[in-house]
Amino acid sequence: MYSRMLVPLDGSELAEQVLPYVKALGKAYQSPITLMRVYDPVPPELGDELHGVYLDQIATSFRNNAESYLQQIATTLKELDLPISVVGREGDPAACIISEAEKTPDTLIAMATHGRSGITQWLLGSVTDRVLHATNCPLMMVRAKPQDEFNKKNLDGDVTLKTIIVPLDGSGLAERILPHAAYLAKGLDLPVTLVRVTNPIDQYLSITESPIMEGLGNVDVSLAEDMVREGDDEAKKYLQGITGELRRLGVAKTNEIVVQGRADSAVVDLASSTPDSLVAMTTRGLSGVGRWVLGSVTDRVVRHSGDPVLVVRGPDEGDAD
Repeated sequence: MYSRMLVPLDGSELAEQVLPYVKALGKAYQSPITLMRVYDPVPPELGDELHGVYLDQIATSFRNNAESYLQQIATTLKELDLPISVVGREGDPAACIISEAEKTPDTLIAMATHGRSGITQWLLGSVTDRVLHATNCPLMMVRAKPQDEFNKKNLDGDVTLKTIIVPLDGSGLAERILPHAAYLAKGLDLPVTLVRVTNPIDQYLSITESPIMEGLGNVDVSLAEDMVREGDDEAKKYLQGITGELRRLGVAKTNEIVVQGRADSAVVDLASSTPDSLVAMTTRGLSGVGRWVLGSVTDRVVRHSGDPVLVVRGPDEGDAD
């Protein structure tokens, strides 16, 4: 399913925290790996002081330094016995990453959500966020730990993943993640935990307490409780149907969880209480009366999940099925 893994790095140990996950996927799928570093252009002010030939030499030096760094990283991946290439590019990091990813169909981009690029930060809201919004390629993001909490020796070790958490909202848009989840589950021999978030009783009470229900005493509470049970039952049946679909895709182990609450908070809480998980979801879908869009459920999960998140961009609203 993934013909290549593209791994953007910026020279920092923070950005390198994605590498153990790259190793795990490389071992499982034998996909070629492209290591990429985007470096800053030669400062324009130097053009007023140096002749063109010297500017070319400086630009060549920048590229050589970038590629030399990537070659060092490549040596740490030799045990995978996979084709590994390096790419040094000058320019805007997000634009260069997206352009490189689109050169090869079915490229998986794997990168950390924190890092250092020149005087700017690779943060959500910066490079990673721009790639997330713009690329049509699947993107796996690893939330890097702060420098003082991370041991560089961990880069040489193996990571442990125990389950793939797949939040669904009943829409075909959200279900576009299923082939990716199945592919990862089979290759990594992991169970898939399907999650459907339903409305809590408070939300139903706000409906039953409307003027049309006045004078009916406590019927609003019992009616709200019935609505909750009905919503949960419908969600369970829905997830059972998805389990059947995953079985047809070759996934042997699944779990089904129905939880009440806000979609974003519920998914983040579940991921936080399930160590060594990988959350897999689309950037778009339907959630109650709202939409799962970047800036909402998916965005909050990406920002707050301590474990990696695989995001597949759904179609724009005008292109939706």
